Amino acid sequence: MKTYLLAAAGVIFLSVIVSLLVPEGKLHKSITFIMRLVCIAVLIQPITGIFGIKDDDASKPTDYWFDYEYVCEVYSEHQSGELEKLIEKEFETPVNCAVAVGYFEGQFKVTEVEVILAENNVKLIDEIYAYLDGLNYINITVYAQST
Repeated sequence: MKTYLLAAAGVIFLSVIVSLLVPEGKLHKSITFIMRLVCIAVLIQPITGIFGIKDDDASKPTDYWFDYEYVCEVYSEHQSGELEKLIEKEFETPVNCAVAVGYFEGQFKVTEVEVILAENNVKLIDEIYAYLDGLNYINITVYAQST
């Protein structure tokens, strides 16, 4: 009951402050009307309990459905494209990148990186591998495209 009274007093106080701050005119009338509706909704909240209108699952935590596979796929595509741009800018050579992203322990994490070079250059492969390792990527694979 204490929470309800504090919420009601807060909404009424907010309504008064808003109506004092908004200049006179059409906007004032509209905002005053909306604030009155909010006040009425807060004040009749306990009455809905009398009529048996309530949420049966209010005690359960809300679990939203989320398509993690789709998000991982989109995130992976985006990261792959950005990594291609970064490597092409840094090493001035065209590459194809594939970054695998997974969802673990409440976070999206890069799980694997694959870089394919157009030319077979062992020194460049080692440099790109060291570069990605310095960026803290894991499970790095760098190789030349076979023809």
